[in-house]
Amino acid sequence: MSGQGKRRHANRIPGRIVRRTRPAVGQQRKVVRRSRAVIGADTEGQHRRKRRSLWRAPGRKFVAVVAALFVVAAMGGAGYAVYESEYLEVSTVEVRGNATVSTDAIVERAGLIGQHMVTADLAEAQRSIAEIPLLASVRLERQWPDTVVVYVEERQAWGAWEQGGVTYTIDREGVVIGTDPAPPGAPVIVSTEIGSRQLGDRVDPHAVDAAAEIYELLPERLGTTVTEVAFLKGKGVQVTTGSGEVALLGDSGGINYKLSVWEAVTAQARAEGIEYSVIDLRYGNRPVLQ
Repeated sequence: MSGQGKRRHANRIPGRIVRRTRPAVGQQRKVVRRSRAVIGADTEGQHRRKRRSLWRAPGRKFVAVVAALFVVAAMGGAGYAVYESEYLEVSTVEVRGNATVSTDAIVERAGLIGQHMVTADLAEAQRSIAEIPLLASVRLERQWPDTVVVYVEERQAWGAWEQGGVTYTIDREGVVIGTDPAPPGAPVIVSTEIGSRQLGDRVDPHAVDAAAEIYELLPERLGTTVTEVAFLKGKGVQVTTGSGEVALLGDSGGINYKLSVWEAVTAQARAEGIEYSVIDLRYGNRPVLQ
């Protein structure tokens, strides 16, 4: 080893080694114990100091939540005030589409004046208004803040129903809408039923449907007009034409087929020179001529 190396080795400080010695046999360790508080000692001050140390100023999130709750509460209060105000009470009921039925009658039937716009039962009001016989359809609509609009469609005269010596005006559904004369050229159905009819009554719907089909198809099939369609008890539908022919059709089913048979019989009768005044078509393809 060179002299310089020996000098560096000589200048090194040996590392300090610390060893924990175990107590000798029979020697006791020194134990430090914390004494408990004596009953009656002054611990209140310690508790106050501890509580003060635990308290912290509210953070931003807490303040934001409280502010949001305050805004919601304020809006809820304002909404309740508006809800309870008189500005949301139904003060106007407008009626549109009526010509025969009076506006006052419809408004009275609705019974909506003074009700709350939110809780007003428009479905019940619609059902009540629809009971007016002359109305075919009813629809209600809210218009804020205080108006309800009633849209109605009145029944239109379609034909006449004669019964018991009285001529009643009916619409296409067979509802009696009055005793005014039917429009010129309108279907006329004569019934042999006993009794009278009231406004809003419905006559036999099968007779009405049969008459509608006959009035539409007969002129095209036979080249003649319809003078009368009668609904005879026990016999069914009977048709009288402008040329004086009478046809018994029976029930209101299969009108189109029965008219086709009538058309074929008429053509054959003309070809063979057969004259008749009554044709019975109640038995399908076996017509009877009189």
